[in-house]
Amino acid sequence: MCTCVKYILLLAFTNVIVSLPTTELNDDSSLGRIVNGYAVNITEVPYQASLRRKLAGSWSHICGAVIISNNAVLTAAHCTVFNELNPSALGVVVGTSHRISGGQTYDVSKVIVHENYSSITLENDISIVVLARRILFSKSVNSVPIAPSNITLPVDTEAIVSGFGTISYEGTSSTVLLAAKVKIVNQQSCARAYARIASVTTGMLCASAQDPPRDACQGDSGGPLVANGYLVGIVSWGEGCADAMYPGVYTRVSEYNNWIQTKFINLMREIDFKVIAE
Repeated sequence: MCTCVKYILLLAFTNVIVSLPTTELNDDSSLGRIVNGYAVNITEVPYQASLRRKLAGSWSHICGAVIISNNAVLTAAHCTVFNELNPSALGVVVGTSHRISGGQTYDVSKVIVHENYSSITLENDISIVVLARRILFSKSVNSVPIAPSNITLPVDTEAIVSGFGTISYEGTSSTVLLAAKVKIVNQQSCARAYARIASVTTGMLCASAQDPPRDACQGDSGGPLVANGYLVGIVSWGEGCADAMYPGVYTRVSEYNNWIQTKFINLMREIDFKVIAE
């Protein structure tokens, strides 16, 4: 993964990580990929979604996302922060194994970016995207449970990361959905690996795999990391792509379980208020 928040640029001369908005990235080489992964049918990862943005009159894949209910998906904050006040510029596609075709498209009614998200440190890199209508579930479209706050993930726990994009660093984009099996990495080891680059905080989770190296990258941002049937991570950032020295860094979903639940309660209250008002 390039230390590009799956778009983060490391500015060596300032030693600062900066988030590069995806609105600036509208060529295929800038979008994300699973490195050394395998083609997967959407029925194997029915919770996978594609977050798209309208650019120059057409829709472009910008990030991954994951279905967590019949009216919302979860993604990375750096994928949506520039559209929090303009949610209609975003769309969510579900139920397809192909990057630019198939599936069902849903309009976005609201974007909720974590209040303490930092584009500098990438802390709290999580966002809820609320859809304008309910998702119709099927064999190819389904939600995945979010990790409970008390979940334990021992080192070397196997997980699956999936997404759309290129198949090598700055290579061509894959036309199909890819997945890779990775393993949870010791938090302290991950922090040491990134010591001169960025802080790996408690709200982050690291994972990687070897022989061959496997990883997520740029436009895979916001996509799912699933272990033991739970959504445990959201693709966030990293250094390089499938670099043995640098694990992939994910938003640790269990740390935000209460935040997600609170936002959903507030959303239900808003819906009830609108019904009463009408």
